[in-house]
Amino acid sequence: MQKTLQKYAKASSLQFNIKKIDEKIVLGTKSESQGLLKYQNNKIYILQNGDKKVEVFYFGKNLTLVEYPDADFNAAGKRKVTILKNTSSPLVKSLLNLFSDTAGFNKQMTVISEKTVDGVLSVELSSKAENMKNLALKINVKDLNLMELSFVDDVETKTTLQFEKLKLGAKIKKSEFQYKPLKTDEVLIQ
Repeated sequence: MQKTLQKYAKASSLQFNIKKIDEKIVLGTKSESQGLLKYQNNKIYILQNGDKKVEVFYFGKNLTLVEYPDADFNAAGKRKVTILKNTSSPLVKSLLNLFSDTAGFNKQMTVISEKTVDGVLSVELSSKAENMKNLALKINVKDLNLMELSFVDDVETKTTLQFEKLKLGAKIKKSEFQYKPLKTDEVLIQ
């Protein structure tokens, strides 16, 4: 696991195709989306295409969530934009530490178990963060690439990100991490 953390921390940027699965344990519901994740210098961009299109921007300690209208019911509807100042979600915080701050990741997490089966290292960790109960990683031992990250948050939602097609060091414009407002956006700032 440490070699993967170091590999990612040394990279100038990371880009993955992702599959995101959210399971609301208490409600018994599940949603899936496909998309893209980009990381560079403590900035994150996530695009999800599922039931709805969603973009997540983390730039300068601000987290911006852009939810697009449902194309089947209201294609001309307004985007709903939530801007959270000076904050980050459990997912964003975990990704920031995982991709750039090996020491910070190790400080926040305690390894519960590690096992390798069929070339995949599975690591179970406990988190010191109040809003995250546990975290699990799956790493390809051959190329040291992260295959999957999953965690359960404080409201009993299990989030799983499956990673594919890693691009290390790709040139990513700073503007790709910045929310671009439209005049029609419904914006909520918290």
